[in-house]
Amino acid sequence: MKQKLKSLRFRMVLPVVAMTLFVVILLTTLFSRAYTGMILKQEQEVNTVGFETVSHSLPPLIETSISRVRGILSDERVVACIKQLDSSAAEKIHARIRCRDYLRGEVTREDDGIFGLLFMRKDGSLFGALPEGNIFLDDPEANPLPEEMKKQILNAPHGQTVWTGPVSGEDIYGFRNAKTPDRIMIAAWKSVNVSYGECYAMVLMDETVFDGLFTSLEDGNSSWHLFTEDRTEIYHTGHDHGEGPETDRLISESNSGEILRDDEGRLFSAFSMTMESPAWTLVREVSMEKYEQVIRGVRGSVALLAGIVFLIALAIYELWLKKFMQQFRILLKGITRMGQSDSEPITTKPSSITEFETMQTEINRTSLALNDQMDTIREMTAEKERVNTEMNLARNIQASALPSRFPAFPDRGEFDLYASMTPAREVGGDFYDFFLIDDDHLALVIADVSGKGIPAALFMMTAKSLIRDQLMAGRDPAGALERVNAQLSEGNDSMMFVTVWLAVLEISTGRGTACNAGHEKPAIRRAGGDYELLEYAHDRFVGPLKKASYHNRAFEMHTGDRIFVYTDGVPEAINTAGQMFGEERLAETLNQIPDADPEKLIRHVHEAVDRFAGEAEQFDDITMLCFQYRGIQNQK
Repeated sequence: MKQKLKSLRFRMVLPVVAMTLFVVILLTTLFSRAYTGMILKQEQEVNTVGFETVSHSLPPLIETSISRVRGILSDERVVACIKQLDSSAAEKIHARIRCRDYLRGEVTREDDGIFGLLFMRKDGSLFGALPEGNIFLDDPEANPLPEEMKKQILNAPHGQTVWTGPVSGEDIYGFRNAKTPDRIMIAAWKSVNVSYGECYAMVLMDETVFDGLFTSLEDGNSSWHLFTEDRTEIYHTGHDHGEGPETDRLISESNSGEILRDDEGRLFSAFSMTMESPAWTLVREVSMEKYEQVIRGVRGSVALLAGIVFLIALAIYELWLKKFMQQFRILLKGITRMGQSDSEPITTKPSSITEFETMQTEINRTSLALNDQMDTIREMTAEKERVNTEMNLARNIQASALPSRFPAFPDRGEFDLYASMTPAREVGGDFYDFFLIDDDHLALVIADVSGKGIPAALFMMTAKSLIRDQLMAGRDPAGALERVNAQLSEGNDSMMFVTVWLAVLEISTGRGTACNAGHEKPAIRRAGGDYELLEYAHDRFVGPLKKASYHNRAFEMHTGDRIFVYTDGVPEAINTAGQMFGEERLAETLNQIPDADPEKLIRHVHEAVDRFAGEAEQFDDITMLCFQYRGIQNQK
């Protein structure tokens, strides 16, 4: 009894502990949100200044460089080099030397952001100047620019500047050294002039053009990133962000007003803007680690203060609880005596009548709760019985729909066949079928319906009946499945479907036609050979979509040939280690007794699957069908 009273005391203290924790969490959460909001507002003001600086400085810098190149393009030394393809060798050399000396002087100027100048004729040939070399390539095939980039530049509208890149300096030079830049952006436009026709001018700018601009914006707590329209990073002042999820997240979650966490667990917030021309995205990534340290400190202080308040409240609570427990023991002793048929009333009065009223209310509430619980248990039991009945009914439907007498055609010696279906604990929709369309044509069917329970069993019955009707009407396998698909799709709101392997064999010749609608790979064995799984394209499964096309596949059986088909319950059988039986193990099992008759072969495969699964539960139906062609000479 003392132990029970201590347990009761502990349970009564729990609400106090829970309330204290709630207050601590509430206060720290409110402070964190308020503090974070204030910090983000301050950082947004910094962003506004930085974004305005970049948006007012970067476009003029770029436009100045492009404008100067437009002037360079009209220089007679450049014009001569553009036109010089039809010139003599001496004229070409002279024009190139003059153009080279002129362009080298323009490239080595440090008053703008031009890294290099390239000019491409409309046939793709290229010339220009770079800091570490000159390019004069009359052969378009020698053009080092990537094909996609050349195509983008050659398709540039007249008078419009297109940006492409970044491209590595190594791709243009053909070599790399300490001065070779990794990211070169290219501004290109189409120029048309009566003196030289069409030419494509390209201004090359490397990332150093942005150094001076962004250095002035660094504050030690943030990093700046510059991305092209396709989210490729061309410049950054902090840690690298390559293409991929990290870059996408940095851009898409910027301006969200939230504190984010990167893959390494660092806290940050991001702000972004997109410039008008060029349409690049500027992102400022702000580290929130030092602000988080302030929040952690406040949380610790609040928790300490709450602990002190809790200890004081606990002391007061213990004093009150001691008086309450004394009265409780008196009431408990009286109730115990009454339960032992001691009719002597309780002589000690409680501190108030409210305690008796509360006790009676709790007893009544407990009784009602027990009654409700019993009703719930009875309902659950009835529901379980209903589900079991439904499952048994589904199994009966499934089993009754399948032919089960073997030999199936005792008066036909041209062939032999056997099939089996072992249902899982939850009824599925596997089925097989075989029947004579006429004296010389045999239909073979194996299928697997999606879903479980009564719906799958009913869908299976419908599909099986429709397939038989269409084949008996004289349609080939593909035509039959097209009709069945159209019929099953009507009113199929649940989008159920069935995978089907269907074949029609002309018994007298061994020639047949098959259609595979999303079913497993059939295995075929030629007389004297091994079983092989046939690899070929399958058609769409039957049922969910009204319009679907199916295709016939011709085959021919010779004396001694066999076909083995199955549902996914065979290769997808799982053992206790979570491994699947698999197609490779299935082929090995078939080839252990390749000459066995159909019944013996199917039993052998079933035993192999059972040994593999061991104690693991069977979650899907296991259905198999094997057909052996003996030839017309064995006709009875």
